[in-house]
Amino acid sequence: MAFIRTKRVKGILYRYRVESTRVGGKVQQRVLEYLGRASAKPSKAGKPKAKKAAKRGAKAAAKAARKGARKAAGRMKTKAKKGGRNKKKRK
Repeated sequence: MAFIRTKRVKGILYRYRVESTRVGGKVQQRVLEYLGRASAKPSKAGKPKAKKAAKRGAKAAAKAARKGARKAAGRMKTKAKKGGRNKKKRK
């Protein structure tokens, strides 16, 4: 049974019609037909709109900053419990 395969070569997408065949006990894809370059524009199916994506990105960045601040505060507390020693990591 043949199917369409999209392959990225040096950042450019190409489409091929291929089928799977057995050669020496292993499965290999055999190219039946070269279909040309894939379209430059990605499909819109399942893609969020730009404004929503930007809003989510800002929210995610703010959440990560808060989480990092909480982690840093937690590390300061554990260092205080251990006597405040701060050992340098060896390379």
